[in-house]
Amino acid sequence: MAYDLLYYKGKRPNNCKDKLKKEILSYIKEETKKQHFPSRRELEKKFHLQLGGGIETFYKDAGVLYKLCQNQDIKARKANLLLKIILKNLNKLGLELIQYKTAHERGIDILTKEKGNRVGIEIKAYNVHERLKQKDINQVLKFIKNEQLKKAILITTTDITDSSLKLPSNLSLIRLKELKEITSKEDQIDLDYIRNFSVNIEDAQKEIKKQRILDYVSNKYKNEAKKPGYNEILKELNLDIYTYFSNLFEIYKILRIPPPLWKMGGKRAKRPDKESIGLWKEEFKRYILEEIKKSKKYPSGEEISKHFGISSVWNIVKVSELYKELGLKPYLEREKRPTSVQEF
Repeated sequence: MAYDLLYYKGKRPNNCKDKLKKEILSYIKEETKKQHFPSRRELEKKFHLQLGGGIETFYKDAGVLYKLCQNQDIKARKANLLLKIILKNLNKLGLELIQYKTAHERGIDILTKEKGNRVGIEIKAYNVHERLKQKDINQVLKFIKNEQLKKAILITTTDITDSSLKLPSNLSLIRLKELKEITSKEDQIDLDYIRNFSVNIEDAQKEIKKQRILDYVSNKYKNEAKKPGYNEILKELNLDIYTYFSNLFEIYKILRIPPPLWKMGGKRAKRPDKESIGLWKEEFKRYILEEIKKSKKYPSGEEISKHFGISSVWNIVKVSELYKELGLKPYLEREKRPTSVQEF
């Protein structure tokens, strides 16, 4: 589509609001086809306008489900790229490297020394629309205290900062303008990439990795009757479940498998996990029916617990409740078997 108003130079004509909105909706449709989901801030900065109403409304009007899906791989790639640029130019800052951390490690990003004093460097690989905030400053101040640093330098790829930013004497700031003065033209090409390439891109690889996790858990359960936890999945697949799912329980709920009981909200919990309890109940009831069909035997609570390798079925559900839901009389309500009495 030809955009007459989105890229308009200068003040846009009066009474163009409806046409401008149509162009915005068209732009959203075109970008989401490329798996790029522009954020509100991105649209406003790119086209020099203010959107009235929430960004979700614009996506809804465009007939697109809004996904602000920050690609963690791209974020990490940008952070590590900026890290390499800073490490290459440390001598221009008069600093000597002690050690550095990658994007996934905690603590100050780069530890250096200057005349025997420990100096930390924190980097922020921000895009062209992002603003340096006071919380970024506060984060570095915590690093200074926790890691016993003489001082620290905060290096960022943006020139935009909060107007109320407060810098203490033991923290200095290098913005994009100053950063360009100490870097080569080759480095500045990478800085442009960091600033301009959007992280709001849905990664097809993410869906593939999610499915790998689901397949692994499903196969473990079906073939080995095992329920892998966080550490096992991380070790075997080298995938952190929290990058792809909200928690471990989400995986088991998707697969309709009773989840591990550790940290599961049972019936006595303040907030019982009703969906997880429901999955366990279905599994219990399936076992009860199989036992009745196979051996004409009504399994007790102890037998159910032993079969499933859990400490107590009663932490999840009352056994009498299971029998009632199956249309069977609970143990105490069943008719007593008549005993034979010898007649004299």
